[in-house]
Amino acid sequence: MSEKFCFEESKNRIINELVLVGVDSKQAEIFADCLATADLYGVSSHGSRLMSAYIDKIKRGDFNLCPDFKIIRETAAFAVVDGDNALGPVSADFCINYAMKKCKDSGVFTLFSNNNNTFGPAFYYSLKAAKQGYIALVSSNSPAQMAAIGGKEKLLGTNPFSAVIPVIDDNPIIIDMAPSVVAKSKFKEYKENGKQLPDGWATDIDGNPTTDPDKAMEGLVLPMSGFKGYGIAMLIDILSGVLSGSAYLNNVGRFYSTDGKSMNVGYYMTIIDPVQVLGEEYNEVIKDFVDTIRNSTPVDGMTILLPGDDRIKNKEKNS
Repeated sequence: MSEKFCFEESKNRIINELVLVGVDSKQAEIFADCLATADLYGVSSHGSRLMSAYIDKIKRGDFNLCPDFKIIRETAAFAVVDGDNALGPVSADFCINYAMKKCKDSGVFTLFSNNNNTFGPAFYYSLKAAKQGYIALVSSNSPAQMAAIGGKEKLLGTNPFSAVIPVIDDNPIIIDMAPSVVAKSKFKEYKENGKQLPDGWATDIDGNPTTDPDKAMEGLVLPMSGFKGYGIAMLIDILSGVLSGSAYLNNVGRFYSTDGKSMNVGYYMTIIDPVQVLGEEYNEVIKDFVDTIRNSTPVDGMTILLPGDDRIKNKEKNS
C-alpha cells in the first residue's frame, strides 16, 4: 500500500527547503502551496518533484527573490504587470489577487503580465479565484515544443489553459489542459518509470513518430486534434505572450536553461464575477446546469463525468 499523501507535511517541507536557500517565508508559503496543491490533485508533473530543479536555479541566482511588481499600464478593464523575474507562482499569485481585487468593481477584469517564469499548474490560480466565487480564465505561454502543422521546427509551447467554474454546494468544474496531446513533462515521467510513450504523443527531432521518451524529449510534442490544438496554442501565445509584451514563439526561455535570465513567460488572466454579470440567480442556474448533465442518461456501464472529476477524486483520495 502506498504511503498516504499529507498536504501540510509536503507544504512545510517545501517551505523549509526554500527558506534554507534564501527565499523569504511569505514567498515560500505561496510557492509551497502551489506545488503541494498540484500533488494533492494528482498533477505530480507540476508538483514537488520539481523542487531539486528549482533549488538549483535559486542557488544560481536565476530568479529575483526581491521582486517589485509594477503596473505598466491600466484602465478600468485591464492591467499589464511586470513580473520582475520572480518565482513563477509568486508573480502569478500577485496577478490573480490583483485581478480579483479589480474585478470587485468592474465585474470582469483582464490582466496581462510579462517578464515571468513558468507558474506551475494553471488550475491552481483559477481554483483560487473560484473559492472566492469568481470564474477565472488563466493561461500562459511556454518554451517551444511543438511545430507548425507541416513543419518540424519548434515554434509553439504546450501553452497551458485553465478555467474553474464555482458551483454552489458542489465541486467546481475544473477545466485544465494544454493544446498538446500531453504536457512534455509527461515524457520524463514515462522515462523515469521505464515506459514507452503511447502512439500519437510525439515525434523525434526529424518529425518522425516515436514512442521512445528520450527521442521524444529531443523532438516534438504533437498538438491535440491536429489543427485545433495548433490553433489554440497560437491563440494562447498571442494572448499571453504577444499582448503582454513577453517573449513568444521560440523566444520563450527554457526552465532548465543555465543562462540566469528570466524565461520572459507571459500570463493572461480574465476574472469574471458571475453574480455581477448574471445576478443572484447565477448560483441556481449553474447548479441546474451541473445537475442536468449529471442526471443525463449514461451509456450502459458508464458514469457521467464533468471536467475536473479526476482531480477531485485524487484530492479526496489524498486528503
